[in-house]
Amino acid sequence: MNYQNFKNYILAHLKEKYPEEEYEIHVRKITKNNGLHLEGLCIFHKEENISPTIYLDTYYEKYVAGTIMAEIILSIEMEYENGMKLKPFVSNVESYYEAVRSQIIMRLVNYEKNAEILEDCPHIRFHDLAISFRWLAHWDDIGISTALITNKEMERWRVSKEQLYEDAMKNTKRIFPVQIRRLKEIMETSDMSFESGDFDLYVLTNSQGINGATSILYDGVLKDFARYKKSSFYLLPSSIHEMMICLVDSQISESMLLSLVKEANHMVVTMGEVLSDNIYFYHYEKDELFMIENYL
Repeated sequence: MNYQNFKNYILAHLKEKYPEEEYEIHVRKITKNNGLHLEGLCIFHKEENISPTIYLDTYYEKYVAGTIMAEIILSIEMEYENGMKLKPFVSNVESYYEAVRSQIIMRLVNYEKNAEILEDCPHIRFHDLAISFRWLAHWDDIGISTALITNKEMERWRVSKEQLYEDAMKNTKRIFPVQIRRLKEIMETSDMSFESGDFDLYVLTNSQGINGATSILYDGVLKDFARYKKSSFYLLPSSIHEMMICLVDSQISESMLLSLVKEANHMVVTMGEVLSDNIYFYHYEKDELFMIENYL
């Protein structure tokens, strides 16, 4: 069946499970990272004002790949039930800033690909990227739930962008501490192979492995690593979740690294997780980060 018929089938079943006397079911277009447009399904109980967003596009891909409808419907129901367990820590987030101040975090995204969203949100330019701000509604063993902070929230809270950044830096470092591991060691503890002749790479992310590329913004992270290695290095944005660190090596050219990143972004990384085709160079002696634009 085509996507529209698939969606209608899902909605018809859910309305049997969640009758309109008690629930309201909505499907709306949602713009995600990098301008990715998805259809989000929300199931609101009439005594609740929150609902997890369930992306039907993802489930349709599973259907096309061969997953049976009964399994898809069960997965959607389970996602809703699990999502409802992720209740926000505070219920009056829109009322005043102090209610959510300790949960303000930041996220690094591609500026150009998110220009439309960023028009309505406080943000700070960082080379070809942008620092956006979110509030962490909930996190536990089940998962993480965040919400993008818009200009309307900032005005309602009467807080400056500078204050958002100060609080976000402190909170993000605390909640998502940086993690740097040698790629070879990661591969050796997995079932994946690793060629010993390949150049040395390190993976920079955070303890959760989610939006870990943001860790490059933490105070002292790049400087401390360069001091430890006594070397300048390149940062390769492999996705929004991590950066690869490549130490300066006479056998490695910038064009090789640029080609590697661009190829990965087009063939491996999903559209919503791409950070940049460009790479960055951290100069050890100058303690500065430079962008190297990708013209390939």
